[in-house]
Amino acid sequence: MVSLKITSRFSLVSFAVLCSTAVSLGFVLQRGSPSSEQRRTSKTTTHRNHFASCRLHVATDDHLSKADKFSLTPPSKYPTQRGSTVDSRQIIATGAGRQFLTAVRLAHILFASEELAEASLHELRTASVSFEELTKQISLCTETRDNGGSVGWVAIDDQDGSKNEHLDVILPRQARDQAVHITTKPGDIVLVESSRGYHLVQVIDVMADVRKMAFRKERRRKSKTGAGVLSGALAMSEREEGKELTYKLETMGCQMNLADSERIEGQLQSLGIRPLDPEQDKSIDPDVVVLNTCSIREHAESKVYSYLGPYAKRKREGEDVAIIVAGCVAQQEGEALLRRVPEVDLVMGPQYANRLSDFFDDIANGNQVVATEATHIMEDSSKPRRQSKVCAWVNVIYGCNERCAFCIVPTTRGVEQSRPLESIVQEVEELVDQGYKEVTLLGQNIDAYGRDMIPKRKFSDLLRIVGS
Repeated sequence: MVSLKITSRFSLVSFAVLCSTAVSLGFVLQRGSPSSEQRRTSKTTTHRNHFASCRLHVATDDHLSKADKFSLTPPSKYPTQRGSTVDSRQIIATGAGRQFLTAVRLAHILFASEELAEASLHELRTASVSFEELTKQISLCTETRDNGGSVGWVAIDDQDGSKNEHLDVILPRQARDQAVHITTKPGDIVLVESSRGYHLVQVIDVMADVRKMAFRKERRRKSKTGAGVLSGALAMSEREEGKELTYKLETMGCQMNLADSERIEGQLQSLGIRPLDPEQDKSIDPDVVVLNTCSIREHAESKVYSYLGPYAKRKREGEDVAIIVAGCVAQQEGEALLRRVPEVDLVMGPQYANRLSDFFDDIANGNQVVATEATHIMEDSSKPRRQSKVCAWVNVIYGCNERCAFCIVPTTRGVEQSRPLESIVQEVEELVDQGYKEVTLLGQNIDAYGRDMIPKRKFSDLLRIVGS
């Protein structure tokens, strides 16, 4: 039996639901300004407008010409301010995020008629069948039917069609262009048309050039031992014989930060950097220091600066140490943190928790890096280092759209971005196979799962499928 826990920003009530597994749920009752009646009216209007703007049709030339919202404008800061858009597609499309998207991983189902495609889309919306199951049952594409409709990675910057030419026989260029034009957000499913027929195209994952999205600043004065501990120590040919790199990771704040820290540790260990053992390594100073921060408490920034003091002192004295600040304070402070503590090498918002290793080359070359730009949440490139053999965190939704007057989460974690249901189910299945007994589903506003997707999904459907 596997216990399934649901964790939101606050957990006030817990009760058990008997199904094929024991499910313990934690929900939050939010009270305050505005009134409940105003919230209901506002939400109803918002949902109606969102439904109207995201209604799915086969893309035509007229439809494509209305995509002004996807044109590149001066970068918008992530996340949004109170009262502005809560659609992550628009935020990323109008900032540097979409400009540096390099590829999307797609899957599709091929139909002969539009009516059958729309009926199948309804089945997917209600989660009565999975995308993979429906593909095997009904897709006319013999090339992808047996592997869940997987098309593979599709390059976004492909004006002449040469980069994706090998996919034309599976998903013609007309359909690819329409799908990517409508959305690049993982989890979305759109209906498009091509010379082969009608396609339901699902965005499985996205790839972005996070190094180009980040702000880089070259240090005026290099350290005596190089441009940081990563400059040669990560290259096996330049390592001192027998030297092991160590890291120390300090986590502040909520369970989401704990889960992010596990992902960060997974990347560090995949690079051969081991955790500092407090018992055996008492006389050793860490080579890499990571502080995963929280800004929900009062004076959070002061606590971060105080914690960084001893490590900044080591660096000023000539020691080779890489200092990384991640999490909500990093997102909130951005470049200001580098001005306050110039010894810091990397300032990284929570949306990049699973992309830490992508910035190591820039750090190794002596640059200071600030990564806080808006981007779609990408699937993990390495396995998280779980702190327990029994209990595991699984993220299902990031960010929050509520913007309560007392809460900083939308300012640091961004707007809501739900993970694809298939990715969640796959991760839970892997955990069960590994012998985990308890899985906690994480999200800042977890019962909002799926409302940001095309088409919209329901949190109750996620519970039913994961619980089964």
